[in-house]
Amino acid sequence: MTGPGPAPDPAEAAPALQVEHVSAAYGPYRALFDVTFAVPAGGIAALIGSNGAGKSTVARVVTGLLASTEGTVRVGGTDVTGMATYRIARLGCAHVPEGRGVFADLTVEENLKVLFRQKLGRKQVPDALARAYESFPILGSRRKQHGGTLSGGEQRILSLAKVLVAPPRLLVADEISLGLAPVMMDAIYDGLRRINAAGTALLIVEQQVDRVLEIASTAVVLEHGSVAYDGPADGALGAVEAVLASRGERAVAGVPGLGRAGSPAPGAPDGSAAGGSGS
Repeated sequence: MTGPGPAPDPAEAAPALQVEHVSAAYGPYRALFDVTFAVPAGGIAALIGSNGAGKSTVARVVTGLLASTEGTVRVGGTDVTGMATYRIARLGCAHVPEGRGVFADLTVEENLKVLFRQKLGRKQVPDALARAYESFPILGSRRKQHGGTLSGGEQRILSLAKVLVAPPRLLVADEISLGLAPVMMDAIYDGLRRINAAGTALLIVEQQVDRVLEIASTAVVLEHGSVAYDGPADGALGAVEAVLASRGERAVAGVPGLGRAGSPAPGAPDGSAAGGSGS
């Protein structure tokens, strides 16, 4: 199991992310209940659980896309609870969502240039492009192709390339390998390792439990919107098995530690259930 990237500077020793007693809801549908965990500076944390457990809801709360109803969220020691998404991003929190976050009408190169100009300045764009294409050669071969015509895996690689060249303090990767072929999944996880090696802490929201635990140092297991486990990554599978046993279920073949997929309740994008059941 690969550990976290380089040790953080003592001056930046505050955890990259602290989630403290956070609850959240989609209208009347309660999704998270008293969720508490942290991602150390430069570390890799896996956020796992079955479909509808609340993983993507945590990602939305952390990045400001959904307001919490209770609790506190800190990025690099700064309280970002209730803060607008763009302000959280300015503090060094990047989000690669399940929906990929690519401008469909721009080419691959234009997608990269838009971000690199904003983050690095115009003079640094050529060097940043060269580094992106060196790290992800498939993007170089697709540089004139519009983002909307890329495959799902290629779009996610494009999102990671933006992060790798302008590393944030924290990257929240939400179901980034969902539905991908194994070869694309390998490329995605190689990109995540590179980003972490550059000093970025990772919160990886994932259903592919076996893959994410290969690189994570810590893990959080969610069940019905609550934390069922928070500790070293090598203890996470045992925690998942205990959760499944309590439900009378077994892991889905080929994807260790996951139960059966649930159906989202109305208004709850990642499977929140009404009246006190978490997502």
